[in-house]
Amino acid sequence: MIPIFKHMLTRYSGWLLTAGVVGILTCTGLGQRPTSSGGQTAPVPAQKSASPARFVVVLDAAHGGDDGGGQVGASVAEKTVTLALSVRLRSLLTARGFTVVTTREGNVNLTSDARAQIANHATAGSGGAACLSLHASEAGAGVHIFVSSLAPTQSARFLAWKTAQSAYVARSLKLAGTVNSAFEHSSTPSGGDSADANAGPIPATLARASLPGVDSMTCPAVAIEVAPIRSADRTVVTEVTDPQYQTQIVETLAAALLEWKTDQETDSHPSGGRLP
Repeated sequence: MIPIFKHMLTRYSGWLLTAGVVGILTCTGLGQRPTSSGGQTAPVPAQKSASPARFVVVLDAAHGGDDGGGQVGASVAEKTVTLALSVRLRSLLTARGFTVVTTREGNVNLTSDARAQIANHATAGSGGAACLSLHASEAGAGVHIFVSSLAPTQSARFLAWKTAQSAYVARSLKLAGTVNSAFEHSSTPSGGDSADANAGPIPATLARASLPGVDSMTCPAVAIEVAPIRSADRTVVTEVTDPQYQTQIVETLAAALLEWKTDQETDSHPSGGRLP
C-alpha cells in the first residue's frame, strides 16, 4: 500500500491542465553516489543517436523480501500480488514489442533508491519510456493512479536525487491521464469466464502524493494501486486477488501503454516518421 493512502489524499482536480507539455524528451540518468556535500544527483546526459532508440517500460513491483506490504484478500501479502501483476503485465507488453525492465523478479528486498536507480539506468538514452510502480490495497475501490506531488521544474543537466521526478511531472501527469482513460473504457478480460469477471469499466481515481522511489525517477512515472471492486454499499464484490480481475487490470494497463507509446512517437514526429 502507498503510505500516504493510509491518510487523507489530496485530490488534484485541475492536474490535467498542467500536462500540456506534449513534446517527448529523453528519459535519463542513473543516480550517482552521494557527493561530498552529502547530496545525490541524477545526471541527464545528452541524447545519443548512434543506435536505434528503444521504448522502455519499467515495472516496479512494490515491497518484497522482508517487506510484505499490506494484507489483501484472504490474508495475502501485498508483495505477492504486486509481483503477480508485474509478471503478467511484462508478458503482455513483451508480446507487443516493448522493452520491459522489472525491478524484481522474486521475493527480494529493494530500497526506494535501488528501484529508482534501476528505472533510471534502464530508461537512459531511450526513445521513450514509462515507469509504473505497482501496489495493492484493501482500502478504497478500483484503481488509484498516483503522480508525484513534486512541483514541476525545468529539466537540467543534473537533478537533485530526491526530487528528480520534478522535471518529468508534466509528462507523468499526461501518462496518468492516458492510464485513467484506458480504465474508463476497460472491459471484461479476453478469454476465461466473463461471468466471473468484473462487469464494466474499472473505476479509477486520480491523486497526487509523495512517492518514495518514484520521486527519484527520471522518466514519466505513475504509481498504480489496485483495490477491490465494491458495490454501491461498499461491500467487496471482487477481491484484488481474483485472477480475472488481475487479467482485466493488466490488459487495461497494456492498452494504455500502447496508446502512450503511439502518442509519444506521433508527438516526436508529427510528419508520421518513426523514432530514430
